[in-house]
Amino acid sequence: MPIRSSGPPVWRSPTAFRAVPFRASALAAALLFAPAFVAPVAAQATAGLAADPAGADDALAAARFDEARALYDGALFGPAARQFARFRDAYPRDVRAPEALFLHAESALATGDADAAAALFARFEADYPGNPLAPRARLALGRFYYATGDDARAEAALVAALDRPGPPEATAEAAYLLGLTALRQGRPDAAAAAFERAATDDPPTAPAALYALGTVGVSQGDAEGAASAFERLGRRYPDSPENAQVRLALAEAYLRTGRLRDAIAEAERRRPTLTGDDAERADLTIGETRLRLGETEAALAPLRAVPQEGRYGRRAALALGRALYARGDAAGASVELAAIRTNPATDSTGVPAGAADDPLALEAAYYEGLALKRDGRLAEADTRLAFVAGYPEGAYGDAALLELGLLRYERRQTDAAIDAFQRLLALEPRSPYAGEGARLLGETYAATGRTAEASEAFRLAETLGTATADTRAEVAFQDAFARYRAGDFDAATDALLAVARDFPDTERTGEALFWAGEGAFQAERYARAEEILAGFTTRFPAHRQADAGRYVLAWTFFRRRDYASAAAAYERFLAAYTPSSEAVPYVADALLRLGDSYYALRRFDDARAAYARVPSATPDGQGADYALFQTAQAFAGQGQTPAAVEAYGRLVTDFPASTLFAEALVARAALRASTGDTEGAVADYERVVAERPASPAAARAVVGVGDVRFDQRRFADAEAAYRRALALYPASASAADALEGLAASLDALGRAGEIEAVADAVEARTTDPDARARIRLRRAQAALEAGDGALAVQRLEALLADNPPAELDAEARLALGGAYLALGRPTDAAALFRTLVARDPQGPLAPEAQLQLADALLAAGDAQGALDAAAAFPRLYPDDAERVADALRREADALVALGRPTDADARLRALLDRYPASAAATDVRRARPDLAAPTGAPAPTRP
Repeated sequence: MPIRSSGPPVWRSPTAFRAVPFRASALAAALLFAPAFVAPVAAQATAGLAADPAGADDALAAARFDEARALYDGALFGPAARQFARFRDAYPRDVRAPEALFLHAESALATGDADAAAALFARFEADYPGNPLAPRARLALGRFYYATGDDARAEAALVAALDRPGPPEATAEAAYLLGLTALRQGRPDAAAAAFERAATDDPPTAPAALYALGTVGVSQGDAEGAASAFERLGRRYPDSPENAQVRLALAEAYLRTGRLRDAIAEAERRRPTLTGDDAERADLTIGETRLRLGETEAALAPLRAVPQEGRYGRRAALALGRALYARGDAAGASVELAAIRTNPATDSTGVPAGAADDPLALEAAYYEGLALKRDGRLAEADTRLAFVAGYPEGAYGDAALLELGLLRYERRQTDAAIDAFQRLLALEPRSPYAGEGARLLGETYAATGRTAEASEAFRLAETLGTATADTRAEVAFQDAFARYRAGDFDAATDALLAVARDFPDTERTGEALFWAGEGAFQAERYARAEEILAGFTTRFPAHRQADAGRYVLAWTFFRRRDYASAAAAYERFLAAYTPSSEAVPYVADALLRLGDSYYALRRFDDARAAYARVPSATPDGQGADYALFQTAQAFAGQGQTPAAVEAYGRLVTDFPASTLFAEALVARAALRASTGDTEGAVADYERVVAERPASPAAARAVVGVGDVRFDQRRFADAEAAYRRALALYPASASAADALEGLAASLDALGRAGEIEAVADAVEARTTDPDARARIRLRRAQAALEAGDGALAVQRLEALLADNPPAELDAEARLALGGAYLALGRPTDAAALFRTLVARDPQGPLAPEAQLQLADALLAAGDAQGALDAAAAFPRLYPDDAERVADALRREADALVALGRPTDADARLRALLDRYPASAAATDVRRARPDLAAPTGAPAPTRP
């Protein structure tokens, strides 16, 4: 279904707005709240408030308010605004004052006085932040600016509305309007993000937002995204008018993603509700798709249902002709196809188009020629194929020349056949039909005794890849590569490998191997990608895709977190790389990933050397800001704080527009705080909030201010900072940190009892599931740290029962294992730790889980199991020196429990010899001063 140029509808709540008959009635209809909505909210706002203590006559005040309200209800907004202003001046403390201020602002807005309305709404928010009308006040101005087409001011107002908590439906409406604003500004990505937010949970905006999200996907060519949005719309709101508007858009999105069966099912489901062009298009879609699937008989009925005189009649006739040809009805096929040729397309003025401008006619004529040939009408077939061959630049020109030459050869018209083959080779020398054309040309020459010319044609055929074999290879490659383009990477990988296997010596062999490896990589089957690409680069070291192959091969190691192999592979890539005309930043990206690999291996000097090469790797210095940020991180990892601070500062100065700007300020602030420069740290944190308030780092910056003030023992200031973080960024990942800091601050101030109520309130108003899960996890961890293991277990088990995100699930399991150990349940703890390692052995929490598994097994009395778990650690995580030392210490503990003190002492000596600077070595020297640590001592024998 073509998407309407008018775009998605502006959502309107059925109870929130009403039409108002005055000179700006259309605008007012889009902006004003109905009394049915305002009056109940106003009643909530005034419930329980005292009357004016100054003793004003309440009856008179009520009368004055009713007079103003009557003007408002009568759409006399100018007089209403003045009357509400007089009421507020006369009765500033009346229980109706908040509602009067709100309606005063709306009246000003309705008269077009946006500046006055903005000031009044701002005053309402300042004076009555807890009033139920406050969220509507924050939204009203954004709605007004959107309706009047002032997109810049609309966006600012709507973003402000989203930044502060309010009813979910108001937040969703703000997000939806923000999406429409971004769409109108030509920013589809921003629009899609806003529409996604407006569709979260089940607000009234959800159907319109999902429809809009789908239309954005269609307009951007994102068929997967469009399909996902339309699917969700149909599943969640099947009876909505927006779902009815989808018509065939979802079916066509399925087609573009290669989901042919789904496309048929969706088109057939929609077909009974469609009329006119949409109904015809549905029949065409069903028929053409079934034809693509080889379901010839099933394709006939829907194709015949499309009226020939309709918009899609010619396309349906073409598909029908091909279907009849496929089922062997050559005569019927030629009739259907001839109708297209004799009924040419017309331009906008009704003038018939020429053949060059009517590709459908050329395609139909080509298949008509094949059908006529099969039907034995050879002269007519020659005429049709010659007609198509007269347009060699068309999609079927080369195929028609080949078929024309073959037809003439079979009719013993050798000179005419030679002419067709020669034209094919001259006009389309790189055509997939050229090899076959050269072979047939040679056979034609040979049949007429022109041996020299025949030999030349055969040599040409051999040059082209022995003609038929190369043609088959090309066709097979294109079929396989079409699956790659459609995103079916697993199937594409298998098909491309089959091309390389079945045609081992063709031009496409190396190309097929490269794309097979790329397909496996895109499917995240990294081990398979590594195997394929290693074979490709070995067999075809000089292939035009060899650099890309080595580059992707290195990425396979990096994605598997095999950083040592990744570093070696990137070094090999950089050593072999030859600059080409491809506009791909291979070198810069490879240097960044090389630096990241060394950084992960804690080889910080090597990492900084790699990052230092990035700025000169591309003309525009692509990636230089990231390289500088990582350079600072490497300095920090080495304990070179002044150098790290200086590097972060250079990023802030040299790359003010970088996405890492805020991250650099936060990192520098943390280092400044660690060196005692507390006010410099606070200045950096506050700069983030002031200059990048929407950055993910902003929440961490506000928490950082609280941490600095807490460390200064300025607990009241710390409390204020943590509360500010919770107010400004309640859904951020840092909300849990703010809550933890607030708990510590309140405890230091002697008000520890307040934290539970605050935590409950924060958790209750946090609508983002991930943010809420983080808060729940931190509360459980806090209970464990406070010694309340039973409460920690209760909270963690409840959190895991709600299926949190994978990262939080792992953290919760690790914490729950610790809680079980604290409560004397080591068997339960061991089961959790073992599951955590098995699920993701290379995950960030797996090393700690492996160590705690050894502790839990030892506590459960399974000393041999503890020894096995600790002994496996150096093999699983050899690059984590500090934890390897901890594992050796645990091995010694297990050996003592097994009654093998001599072997235990050998483990401890190995620890002291190999890792003398580790914390574990310090503990051993303190506990066992009798142990010597001879340099170069042999490693103890593993059990």
